[in-house]
Amino acid sequence: MIKKILLGLLIIIVISCAASGLYLYSLVNKDIDEHFDGTCTDFEMTGSGEDLQIDRARGLAYVSLFDRMAGVKGEHPGPGDILQVDLTSTPPKAKSAISDGPDLNPHGISLFIDQAGQRHLYVINHPEDRATGKEKIERYLENSSGMFQHQETLMSPLITRANDMVVVGDRQFYVAQDVDRKSGVKLTDLVYFDGNDYSVVANDIQSGGGINVSADYKTLYISETGGERIRVVSRDSSDGSVKTIQNINLGTSPDNIDVAEDGSLWVGAHSNLAALIMHFIIGSNAPSQVLRINLIGTEPKIEEIYLNNGEQISTSSGGTTYNNKLLIGSITARKLLICDMD
Repeated sequence: MIKKILLGLLIIIVISCAASGLYLYSLVNKDIDEHFDGTCTDFEMTGSGEDLQIDRARGLAYVSLFDRMAGVKGEHPGPGDILQVDLTSTPPKAKSAISDGPDLNPHGISLFIDQAGQRHLYVINHPEDRATGKEKIERYLENSSGMFQHQETLMSPLITRANDMVVVGDRQFYVAQDVDRKSGVKLTDLVYFDGNDYSVVANDIQSGGGINVSADYKTLYISETGGERIRVVSRDSSDGSVKTIQNINLGTSPDNIDVAEDGSLWVGAHSNLAALIMHFIIGSNAPSQVLRINLIGTEPKIEEIYLNNGEQISTSSGGTTYNNKLLIGSITARKLLICDMD
């Protein structure tokens, strides 16, 4: 009798596991309508370019280069770099953009050009052990065309899980933070540095995946990855405080944001979080998606520019524009896609 009961339980467990596996498989392998009006070329690198910044006046892209795939595989990734990619050359040429400074485990980066034309580059630098180490912000100053020299390292106890940042003035910036998923807490902070002091200006961000600012530095755009939306906030330049203007619901999980020359937002996104999770577990492909959000008019107009099942590039983290080119970065793929848009 006991053997029959145990056999029955075993059968139930096997059937339940099989059903769960089939359900997960269906979530990860959903059919999608792949599309893009243009052609893309692989730009191979030694690591992935999770974040990109464009100096449109010079045709230079700066890439947060780090071998994140090695980390996923449990291998030691080694120090990262900030890569300069010259988009004006054919084919594009790449070299390191920094001449000195500490070893980098880079994440979000921000390029700021002041009124005198001086270029400032800021880099989120993770500790090797994020559970116990301190998050750092590295500040660089351009000392020759496209080349940057390290100036200082900035830290604060308020910055605990830095994901992306945007510079809004001389030594003034905002840091969007990711949630600690192990804790179960779904909200996180937006931190502001005014050049002297750090403060939390919002504490209800649903996982800050990306952040950028309008050309006049009056409006911030924050990717709330967990909320599947872009939060648009006005900023008070006198104290850095923010006020929500609107939320743009996307129905997909946004990552980094590029503000194009026309003011539109170009957003890298993850259309299938189940596939993204499985990518980090078993290395399977996760879809890549780029959206364009036109803010002109009474209602934002959302257009899906690029969608791929992950074979061309997996885990898209951003879509950045330069003239008719679209650069697609990735969390883990050891390449960029440099696309010519029709």
